[in-house]
Amino acid sequence: MNNELKVSFYLKREGRLEKSCVGEDVAYPIIGKIIIGNSIAQFGTKLKVEEHLWNVKSGRAIGKSRIAVELNREINFINLLIHSRYKDILHRTGKVTAIEVKNAFQGIATAQKTLLVHFKNMAEEFRQRIGIDRAASTYPKYNVAYKNLE
Repeated sequence: MNNELKVSFYLKREGRLEKSCVGEDVAYPIIGKIIIGNSIAQFGTKLKVEEHLWNVKSGRAIGKSRIAVELNREINFINLLIHSRYKDILHRTGKVTAIEVKNAFQGIATAQKTLLVHFKNMAEEFRQRIGIDRAASTYPKYNVAYKNLE
């Protein structure tokens, strides 16, 4: 599977209800697209731009106006975050999908261990060490604490 990451940004012009008027021109929302191999994920950037300020080929705002510079800075920051999340997931698991990167970018947890799982593992390690360097009388207290957490 090809693990090459591609991130692009475009305007969502077909959504007539989502556009908002800024002065005389209409501002359209900017949508991001993550492509990794055959998997594709789209996400909203919560950014809007007027159509005449947008360059379709580069996926960035045109010009050196304050609005264009700030918008391009935000897009670059989003791009950087996506690439860092991609590298983290690739390093940790060895395989990546676009949806995993999108969820990591948006802060959606995927299969993280909960406090109960960690506490249960700690209690199991404690049980195995009874008689070596742990007292047997303490183990029931860990079980009571675990049941109270449930």
